[in-house]
Amino acid sequence: MKRLLLDLLKSIDLYILVVVGGSLCFLSLAPLFGYLPYSDRPGPGWFGRFPAIGWTDFWHGVDFILGWALLLLPYAIVAGLIVFALARLLERVKTPRIVVAVICALLAGFMSGYIVLALGWYIAIADAPVYFAIVLGLIFGGLLLPRSRAVRESG
Repeated sequence: MKRLLLDLLKSIDLYILVVVGGSLCFLSLAPLFGYLPYSDRPGPGWFGRFPAIGWTDFWHGVDFILGWALLLLPYAIVAGLIVFALARLLERVKTPRIVVAVICALLAGFMSGYIVLALGWYIAIADAPVYFAIVLGLIFGGLLLPRSRAVRESG
């Protein structure tokens, strides 16, 4: 039981790191290249200079996005818990690893995109960060979450 709880905590931490952290990085770094992935105001534009915005504006944007990420955290914890529970349930009934990976990737991708889109109204989020969160969810659910049979049997 202790090992399962530790596995659960690691899995949720990894989900938060990959999906929330990755989305946070995308939303924070994109304005430096001229793309504003949030706000209903026009962005800095694609004029070929780097950084496209000043560093003061960059840090104000990071502060803004960190506030949004705090709102995202509880939903990400629930999403990570659901994906973890499904993965371990499928592994418990001896489902082949590839099937577990595909099912968990699809579920994690859907849930990641859904929670980012659902909370994105708060910052007037664009489409690209939502698609990026879906890709991060697919990576987490398909590659990082499922364990191999050898690990499950020995651990």
